[in-house]
Amino acid sequence: MQALSREEQDTLRAILRRVFDEAAVDTLLKALDHLAARGDQGIADLRRWLEGSLGGLQTEVNQLTKGYGSVEEGLARLTVAHARMEEALTRLIEAHARLEEAVVRLAEAQARTEERVARLEEAQIRTEERLARVEEALARLAEAQARTEERVARLEEAQARTEERLTRVEEGQRRLEEALARLAEAQAQAEERIARLERLMEQVTRQVGALSDVIGGDLEDAAYIVIHDTFTRELGWKVDVLERTFLRWDNHELEVDIMGRAYDPARPKYEIWIVGEAKYNITVGEVERFAKKLPLISEYLTRQDEEKKERLIVPVCFCYRARPEVRERIYDLGFHLVFSYGRVIWGKGGPPVSRRKKTASRKGAR
Repeated sequence: MQALSREEQDTLRAILRRVFDEAAVDTLLKALDHLAARGDQGIADLRRWLEGSLGGLQTEVNQLTKGYGSVEEGLARLTVAHARMEEALTRLIEAHARLEEAVVRLAEAQARTEERVARLEEAQIRTEERLARVEEALARLAEAQARTEERVARLEEAQARTEERLTRVEEGQRRLEEALARLAEAQAQAEERIARLERLMEQVTRQVGALSDVIGGDLEDAAYIVIHDTFTRELGWKVDVLERTFLRWDNHELEVDIMGRAYDPARPKYEIWIVGEAKYNITVGEVERFAKKLPLISEYLTRQDEEKKERLIVPVCFCYRARPEVRERIYDLGFHLVFSYGRVIWGKGGPPVSRRKKTASRKGAR
């Protein structure tokens, strides 16, 4: 802000002295100088107004002095000019006040603007950081995309190979379906032939069953005779009738090929039972199944014996022939093997007789 210059003060003082006394002139000059010091815009407006108003006033004063010569008329006009000047000063003061308010609002707006700019700068920094991360992610995405494209290319190649293989598979499937159709036709023919064979087999089975009954009966009949003679001859026992026996007790039912009583003169108090299995060509499996029958036979005999006598069960296997491994298993189980031609092979414990009788039997055997 700039106050009135010395020259401006002298000019105003000379003009105002024509209208006001010296004290009023000093007061007006101080007010004008104070207003000029408060703002450049105000002083500029004041100067323009003063230049116009005072210039006009000077002209009017001069005209009044020269043209009319009347002091009262000049004073009246000067009073009107003074009123206009005061009105202008009032408007100047009001304009200056509005200017100050505008400057305050402008300062506040400037502060808010600077605050927003600061926030914008911070947001810009964060945006740049996010952009940097986005650029880095885009770079990784580009690398992943390149790898994906490479994998897709390999997949397309594999798909082409797969389609080629599918074509071959479809061709093979077609040939397979044709072969299956032929096979189904052949299967139908085979099933028809099998049905005829089954009917024939049923007839053969019935015939073989009848023959087996005849042959089995002949085998067991031979077993009864040979075992009877063998034990009588070798051990001096008295042997009752041997025969096929069906044992039934509680919920059990058991079939035994050979079963009958025997008596040892050396042990008259013993109850001796000969039990046996008769087969043409006996096998290890048949020997094992026969071995499982013995505990059941013993249980049956115990239930039938009210006197609770001492009992001896003598297991015998009768056959026309037996392989070496079958003979060994019969021997290890302590069973006695009797062949159809009368030969006997005693089990692991030797013949079922007393020691005195056993020694006599061994001497006789030698």
